[in-house]
Amino acid sequence: MRHTPATMRRHIRSQAADSITVSAYCAAHNLKVATFYYWRKKLAAAEITDREPVGFTQITPAAEPSPRTMCLPSGLRLELSGLSMSEIAELVLAIDRRYV
Repeated sequence: MRHTPATMRRHIRSQAADSITVSAYCAAHNLKVATFYYWRKKLAAAEITDREPVGFTQITPAAEPSPRTMCLPSGLRLELSGLSMSEIAELVLAIDRRYV
């Protein structure tokens, strides 16, 4: 017979509240001891994954990317903002191809 998670939780809480051994509780409720311990392990793992991680915070990206500066050997400085690193790389390659 399959039990729902609610039934499993009820049995686990009931055993803890009755303050009797797991084997005595299982014998009284026609449950297998190994099944009872499996339920406890399964439900404890589920509760851990449902909780927010302790000590961590959500990081939100800045609204605007930080400006990037490129210094060329000629002394020319380019300040780029609003572009990703891949977009900057594509721009540099396009300029390089044009002036080779």
